[in-house]
Amino acid sequence: MGKYILDDIVTIIVLYNCSCLESTSYKNLKENGVRVIVCDNSTRDYGNKNIVESDGYIYINMNGNKGLSKAYNAALNQISDDCQFICLFDDDTNISKEYFDKSLEYMNVEEADIFLPIVKTETKVLSPCQFKNKKVIEVRNSNEIDKKYISGINSGMIIRKTVFDDFKYNENIFLDYIDHYFMKEMVKRHKEIKIMEDNILYQDFSIENNTLESAYKRLCILNHDLKEFYRGDYLTYFIQITAYKLVMIKKFKTLKFFYLKNIDSL
Repeated sequence: MGKYILDDIVTIIVLYNCSCLESTSYKNLKENGVRVIVCDNSTRDYGNKNIVESDGYIYINMNGNKGLSKAYNAALNQISDDCQFICLFDDDTNISKEYFDKSLEYMNVEEADIFLPIVKTETKVLSPCQFKNKKVIEVRNSNEIDKKYISGINSGMIIRKTVFDDFKYNENIFLDYIDHYFMKEMVKRHKEIKIMEDNILYQDFSIENNTLESAYKRLCILNHDLKEFYRGDYLTYFIQITAYKLVMIKKFKTLKFFYLKNIDSL
């Protein structure tokens, strides 16, 4: 078993309509001295190219918001041959130096394909979780997870590079459920998944939307992605999206959410 070091890891961050200087993840990764690829899905110029390249990192301009899957695939195409592991981060994850120290401890002992940290908010455990009975289930104690149903969110996930020798992200999924699609596929392919029990990340996470406009756009994207994720299972898709619609209708007191646009027209 090889002795892995920090240089064996390449991290990927996808930005959307913000400066990388405002990204908690970017600032933390720079402090930790890890290699970074930034995919920029922004719809206008925030000066990220100059900042990222001045820091010695790889910058990819997606020329508009092309979605998370396309951004990940674009970044994977830039991964160098000396990379052994790929680590994904949202732009708002708090990453301490201890995160990478503990990750390397696991990577140098376990022959796993995927390493999952514990990702928490102030009120809940986001990852790992279970995708069981066609829905995401929060698990407070990771020892209770059935490996047949294990899932997790993208941020903090460490993936052996060889996983991508025969896998690319589903570009028909724009944003939501990309991580659960990935994990479902990895379980199906019998990839070894290790939970890093004492390696914890904290993330700002909210399903709340401040305005009717942003909430409507977000639900249109979710609708698009649920259709792809539950392809061939219309009933489950219908139940899921109807539940989300009712929540938004109750919150904003409008029937606007019953009629969702195609994301190409947003």
